[in-house]
Amino acid sequence: MLSPLNHQRRPRALRLLAVATTALVLSGCSLYGARPPVEPDWTPRGSVPAMVAFAPGGGSDRSARVIAQALNELEAGFDVNVENKEGGSGAVGWSTFLSEEGNGNTLLVAETAINTLPKVYDVPFTYRSFTPLVMFAEDSRIVVAPKDSPYRTCAELVEASKNQRVVAGSSGRTGADSLVVHELTEEGASIDVVPYGSTGEVLTALLGGQIAAAPASAASAKPYLESGDFIGLCTMTEKRYDDPLLGTVPTAKEQGLDATVTIWRGVLGAGGIADVQRDYWIARIHEAMNSQTYRDYLAKDLLIPANLSGAEFGAFLDRYDQRMQEIFG
Repeated sequence: MLSPLNHQRRPRALRLLAVATTALVLSGCSLYGARPPVEPDWTPRGSVPAMVAFAPGGGSDRSARVIAQALNELEAGFDVNVENKEGGSGAVGWSTFLSEEGNGNTLLVAETAINTLPKVYDVPFTYRSFTPLVMFAEDSRIVVAPKDSPYRTCAELVEASKNQRVVAGSSGRTGADSLVVHELTEEGASIDVVPYGSTGEVLTALLGGQIAAAPASAASAKPYLESGDFIGLCTMTEKRYDDPLLGTVPTAKEQGLDATVTIWRGVLGAGGIADVQRDYWIARIHEAMNSQTYRDYLAKDLLIPANLSGAEFGAFLDRYDQRMQEIFG
């Protein structure tokens, strides 16, 4: 038989036990969700996925494969493998990469559309969701037309569009092609745009006479310029291309148009990675950029060399995003 004193103490003891149990459970949950500390000498090991948010064969995929190859040539104890998660103009891949928060053993090879997509569509990420590592190249666009086009320059195309219908192709609402159309529109052009799924589809339509002009990367357009199927109306670069053929095409600025387009290409890490992980990848990517693989890539794809890393890359993205807000916001 319990004494009155023991009887009074038991409910209180049970209450304390319940509180302690609850605290232990909550503590366990907190510990379960916590990330283990990252060692100062951290290095990646085994397979390192490098995600690309576009299909194989495009410019983003090619840049990822070049960076992966150059990193693997370092033989630093990891193996970078490109993973394509295309869909939604990049939204599927970049949304998926959000789940890698805090994971230093994965990379994201991205470009301009990661700035522009959130301006046009409701997506769960922005460029700030990820960690800037290294911007390794810049790209631009050349505007091309069929060889028998009535327009020989971008200035002529802009002027003609004020009085007649001019139809151009574009490979998306948020990519480099849309930036070209915006720049020409700012200079007074009135262009009807037909959307296509890829640059290849755009150039096929141009060959078939379905559109009058199209923006394209220099690497994509050059074979058609070499064959004589297309002519170059202008480039959207600050200076002419350092190339025997493309160097004959004047810039839009030379034609009196204040129009330039810059597309960045770079490597980002997952959001929330440790400083030691960020710094490790920046150092290794810089090493990879000294390789012949990287130099050949720049030359073959007619890209503009770039090298911004860490906070400097982040500051560039901030400025770039402000410009994209002016265009798409």
